[in-house]
Amino acid sequence: MVYNSAAELCEGFGYPPVHVKLTIEIIDKRFGPVKAEAEIAIKPVKAKGYLEVLVEELESEHIFADENGSIYGSFGIDQSIQIYDEVLTTIPFEEIMGNANWKETVEESITADKLKEQLGKSLNDYQFSDLSGKYKFRKRCTITELQFID
Repeated sequence: MVYNSAAELCEGFGYPPVHVKLTIEIIDKRFGPVKAEAEIAIKPVKAKGYLEVLVEELESEHIFADENGSIYGSFGIDQSIQIYDEVLTTIPFEEIMGNANWKETVEESITADKLKEQLGKSLNDYQFSDLSGKYKFRKRCTITELQFID
């Protein structure tokens, strides 16, 4: 199928969501590897003239660490990482319209390496809450493993 106009692309576009399993390393000696699953969707945004590659849902297993009590210590964490509807990248309609190989263009933006990089940025921007819920903070994260799930 070749899309010849933005209207045709927005009405007829269909690309199944991509499901991935992640292993996340949080830079904090209180944690071991954290497992997570994510659903990545590709959706047209007619008003902006591009396809969004977005995290529809990313949820990790539960993470718990007590605060260590010193004024210079680490905040406690008692939550799972949850990211919803966050745009990872965009693909301009011009790259899809009139292109018989549009699926290849889409698949180039959802390779394991690109998803690791883009999801890594989202994880590093993620704001954790302390045990009281008063303070927000970030933790450096690295994705050490990413597997596609059928």
